[in-house]
Amino acid sequence: MIRSQNWDHAKRTLFDAVLIGGGINGACLYHHLCRQGLKVLLVDKGDFACGSSQSSGMMIWGGLLYLRNLDLFSVNRFSRARDKMIKDHSQWVSPRLFRYLPAMRNGRNKYLVLSGLYLYWLFGHFQRKLPVTQDVFREEGLIKNNSIKGSLLYEEGCLKDSDSRFVLHWITSHHSATHIPINYCSVEGGSFSAKEKIWYLNLKDTLSGEETIAQTRMVINCAGVWTDSINQQFGIESPCKHVFSKGVYLGLKRPANHHLPMILEMGQHGDVLTYVPWGPVSMWGPTETTVKNIEQGYTANKDDVSFLLDRANACLETGVNPADIISLRCGIRPLMVGASFNKDCYPLNISRRHKIVKDPHKQWISVYGGKITSCVPLAQKVTAMVCGLKVGDCNPSKPLDKIADVMTSTTYPTVPGKIPGVEWSMRHEYCLTLEDYLRRRTNIAQWVPRQGLGNNNEYLGQIKKIALKLHQHNEARAATAVQHYQQSVNTRFDAVINELR
Repeated sequence: MIRSQNWDHAKRTLFDAVLIGGGINGACLYHHLCRQGLKVLLVDKGDFACGSSQSSGMMIWGGLLYLRNLDLFSVNRFSRARDKMIKDHSQWVSPRLFRYLPAMRNGRNKYLVLSGLYLYWLFGHFQRKLPVTQDVFREEGLIKNNSIKGSLLYEEGCLKDSDSRFVLHWITSHHSATHIPINYCSVEGGSFSAKEKIWYLNLKDTLSGEETIAQTRMVINCAGVWTDSINQQFGIESPCKHVFSKGVYLGLKRPANHHLPMILEMGQHGDVLTYVPWGPVSMWGPTETTVKNIEQGYTANKDDVSFLLDRANACLETGVNPADIISLRCGIRPLMVGASFNKDCYPLNISRRHKIVKDPHKQWISVYGGKITSCVPLAQKVTAMVCGLKVGDCNPSKPLDKIADVMTSTTYPTVPGKIPGVEWSMRHEYCLTLEDYLRRRTNIAQWVPRQGLGNNNEYLGQIKKIALKLHQHNEARAATAVQHYQQSVNTRFDAVINELR
């Protein structure tokens, strides 16, 4: 997976499809189009999975919250997608029991919730475990006394490793001169030849500054929150658009007796918060806040963290203060609405459905909305649409390329088990920067305080060694990379936490 080779192939190939956006939708679609034998280029202006797809709650869920609005269509669709993903991708997704905790005061009726969980189970066509009540349980000591009335157990799906690596799984399954993923590659502009029915896209390597033109019969805009701006850039009109919801999780030290994900009622808007064990941390959140622009959605601020701390101290037996925060997970959800939508609406009242829109005059498809749970059916629909348009020679029997090397692994202080080695990630997983490796190829930045540096920079030496490997032992470039990473930690983590102290 040498970047220069991929860049060279991108210059010389007439692609059947160029996908813009390497999040979960783009990555899963890339996999399905490659399996059809089509020539596919996947580009992302940042790293793969660096947007919304790196900040989920790691849940593959069947749409339980839609029951409250009686959106049975969505519940049925998401439940089917969840169960199929658990069955077909067991190496990445596993069934997991969740514990719902009805609030003692101003909460939902416990038995009404249980009835809803039975209905939810029916929508899963009996594939999941039957919901049960459990009034005495191991995690009971984590919750404040007299704040809940027992618990209800039901089964969902959960990612085994991380959301970022789940995205990479779809991309790294294919290695050839006609299946080309390039991260840090922006689409600067382009034009469509109606006569040739070919798009000419201006591509720029955002790391080296190199530019080229890629040719493709079809463009598929899977850019998530950037979908609308890319459509505007190319003059593509659509009946849909996105509104944005910001979600923040706190990564807290995981208590020894925290075994199952817990869902706690919040009261306001009928909303809930989750407390999910993930490796050595427990994720607390998320917030659900409407934001007007994308920039607001990718940085946690004092208000986000203060809200989550207040709720943690109201619900959890052990007090939580800013010094207990190991990591911040902040993402922005693209929610699909009609182009004329202009209401002030609580984000949970907007559907997480996806929509696929084909431009009637140009070979351009736009993907709106969607979730990790529904990435496969979405990809299958778009793939069928592309093959139906006969933009290339579909050959479903084309075998997948395989990686011959055995993955090398290493360790990092306080991170349990083995993690992918730096050199491996560079050769096989398109890893180019410190944040790529620490945040998305591994969970270091989420499991070790201050994004891997440690509370007192005690792991700075480890970071420097990783930087040297990433930059081929060029000490000057490695030192610059470490400096930039530290500045990012100071801005995105330290400044927020210090403001609360």
